[in-house]
Parts: sequence; C-alpha cells; structure tokens
Amino acid sequence: MAGAETSGYYREEFGRIARFYDFGLRNAFRWIGGEIVFRCGIVELADVGPGQHVLDVACGTGTLLALLAACTGPDGRAVGVDMSEKMLEVGRSKITLSQVEFIQANAEDLPFDDGCFDRVTASLAIHEMNRKGRHNALAEMLRVLKPGGLAVLADLRRPDTGKTKLGMRFVRMAETDTLTDLWSDGLYREFAEAGFTGLRRHISGRGFFEIIAGKK
Repeated sequence: MAGAETSGYYREEFGRIARFYDFGLRNAFRWIGGEIVFRCGIVELADVGPGQHVLDVACGTGTLLALLAACTGPDGRAVGVDMSEKMLEVGRSKITLSQVEFIQANAEDLPFDDGCFDRVTASLAIHEMNRKGRHNALAEMLRVLKPGGLAVLADLRRPDTGKTKLGMRFVRMAETDTLTDLWSDGLYREFAEAGFTGLRRHISGRGFFEIIAGKK
C-alpha cells in the first residue's frame, strides 16, 4: 500500500502518556483478571512457533511483543510498529531480546513486503482508528501476512451485561467516538470484510474484550 492515502487520524496524547502507560494499564486490568492473562490469551490464539516472523501492529510499549518474541525464539523475528516514537522508546528500554525490533510506522501503510509475516497481531488498537483507518490497517495486515498466516485482533467489545455497561462508562471517559463507531460496525464484521477467513471469536477479560483470529 506504499504511497496510498491514509486517514490522517491519530491521537497525539499517546506520546505524552508513554512513560505512564504501562503503570496505568496494569492497574486498570487488576479488576478484570490481569493484563498478562489477557495478553497470554492473544499469544495462545496466535500459536506462534520457533523461528516464525511476527508483527504486532500499534504495539505501544511492547508488552505483547515481548511475549510473542519469547515464542519465536532467537531464530525468529518479532517486529512492533507504532506511530508514537515515545511509546517505542519505552519499549526499546524494557525489551532487549535480539529478535525484537521496533519501527515507527503507520498501521495504514506498513513498510514491509507482501507476505513476509507468519502472524500479525493488534491489541487495544483498532478502536483508536476511524473507519477509514481501520479499513486501511486491516488491508495492510492481510497484505503482509503469508498465505495461510494468522492474524489475531483483541479489543474492547460492546457491553452487554450490567457489569460491563457500568465499567464501560469509565472507559468511555478516556475514549473517542471511534470506539462507538467500531461497535456500530462490528470488529468481527470488518475483519471478515477485509478478506480474512475461518474467523474465531473468544471473549476475554470478564466480558470486556473480544479476541478474534482469522487466516489469510
């Protein structure tokens, strides 16, 4: 997609909160089972093997990327891309595995050749994009996957119980209308419309999240 028009949408505040992001997320997840439990659910669905090449889109500070890299081993490759250089700086400071690489890039225009990754992941990222951005990012994830490769997306799901509706009232205070738009269109639907097949959905984090896996 090199040179294609992107949505131009990005929340600049992520650069400003980079130093506090891990602390805040860790504490937020305390009430719904723990962040690492959530991340490990993504890793389990991704089924990453030794020597494989993995891409984590909008990787933030790299917490998920480190878990994926542990599965690839030193003979694999684990790449994290994010638009916030401040987030990447935090990631580089905490993850020193030889197979890990952080690259500043837009999820809507990934700087990689077609079919060069065995797995692609994105967690808590898709809802931060507007609809055009999501469309572009999903198309890029599909493009960089090898035939038969697997993509795993994890994000906030539309609340459907009293507990999740109450919890989402607080979550929405830090979110924008892109979250509501994702709920109205549906992550599962957008994932399928992008061309992924064999979709599987898992509910996580006591009902607050959905993890969806699909193949190219």
